[in-house]
Amino acid sequence: MLTAQQLRAVIQQNMPFKRAQSILKNDWQNINDQNPLARQLMTVNDLQFALALQDLQTENQFADASDYASVMSFVHAHQADLAPGSREFLLQPFK
Repeated sequence: MLTAQQLRAVIQQNMPFKRAQSILKNDWQNINDQNPLARQLMTVNDLQFALALQDLQTENQFADASDYASVMSFVHAHQADLAPGSREFLLQPFK
């Protein structure tokens, strides 16, 4: 379920929405390319938003949040892109 803030971001197609979409489409490099002066990291908020969007649609799935192997595959593929706390957020259900 989307929060009111997330729903507003979807309607306005603003940066939080674009960041979540980039995660879903496995295109995080696009976010980095938009700001070449500073590397952009996937935050817990980005991941929460992407998971909420993933629950609402089926065409773009970045990881099955209930499957440890799927989450670990995503974590290993994007280890350098994860902000502090993001890895722990994704792995929390398995502890």
